Amino acid sequence: MAAGINLASKYAKQVDERFTRESQAMLALNNDYEFTGVETVKVYSIPVAPLGNYTKSGLTRYGTAGDLTRNVQTMTITQDKAFTFVIDKGDKVMSQMVMDAGKALSREQKEVLVPYFDTYVFKKLADTATSYGNTDSTALANSNAYAMFLNGMEALGNANVPDQGRVAFCSYRYANLLKQDPAFMKYGDKSQEMLIKGVIGEVDGCKIVKVPASRLPMGCGFILTHPIAACAPKILEDYKIHDNPPGLSGWLVEGRFLFDCFVLNEKISAIYYHGGQSVLGALDVRSSATDTNKSTIYVNGTLASGHHWAWYKGTAPASVSYGDTVVGGTTTGWTALSTNPEEITLTGDSNTIFTVVETDASNYVIAVGTALINKG
Repeated sequence: MAAGINLASKYAKQVDERFTRESQAMLALNNDYEFTGVETVKVYSIPVAPLGNYTKSGLTRYGTAGDLTRNVQTMTITQDKAFTFVIDKGDKVMSQMVMDAGKALSREQKEVLVPYFDTYVFKKLADTATSYGNTDSTALANSNAYAMFLNGMEALGNANVPDQGRVAFCSYRYANLLKQDPAFMKYGDKSQEMLIKGVIGEVDGCKIVKVPASRLPMGCGFILTHPIAACAPKILEDYKIHDNPPGLSGWLVEGRFLFDCFVLNEKISAIYYHGGQSVLGALDVRSSATDTNKSTIYVNGTLASGHHWAWYKGTAPASVSYGDTVVGGTTTGWTALSTNPEEITLTGDSNTIFTVVETDASNYVIAVGTALINKG
């Protein structure tokens, strides 16, 4: 029987489930390219000939003919993720059957895989737009939120991106600023409906989708794109529940997720990113009981080069602001998260909440997240 499992003397049969949401990044993607059975796809694009002057003499009146070449983009899958866990049959019986393998697998998909996929896609879109120069970092306020959105729409329009089908993925902070912008409330589509219901539908024909900050890049205001720009093939989603495998009385659950996201070279101009905001990002932090008086802390995401995570435990969330210093700075009580996940001993500890921060290469706080401390 696994250590750290709370076995029921009289526990409710219902599970206190966490909030989840479906993938939102799929709205930004197309399925125009087939990856089934392969890990690499090559996409051709054909350039055009330059326009010159017609000369009324000689044998090259149209100009000098050259071979019309082809450009090749190679797209190779790089993301190969996996997970595994065990549900002991004795633990299931003595917890009044709440530890169901099928439900646990569904929970893993909704709470871990979907957020990870969305975070990866949104980061790829933002990074691509930034490398292309299709970006802005002007500080957002309720006086300019609509104007900044229109700048992005103008950039896409000048690049001949279709007007219909555009999607803007925005933070809740930006959505709040947008709804407080007098210009938007006066001219935006469905403004009267928003005044009554507080909802965002379409703006200038572009669908507005509010996304949790934990799935967006740090400091993201909004990502404006069109589904023709990118694809994200999921070439393998393999989930298994082994019933009483050798050496185990219970269930062994395993999963593998093979995917990636690619922006087409000729469609990069269809992505616009407004980022670089000096506001705290949100971390997706989890805690689980793993042994007697021990808890494992986990951040669902990846670190940028030079960045670090640090954790703090207390009876309330730690108070931090954007730009603070923690580990190595003047604030005490913080510990570097050396591995992800990391098991922490809590013997005789009355603290109830983990706070985790992400610091940049200069050791300044740029994101924060919390989780209740669960210990065996």
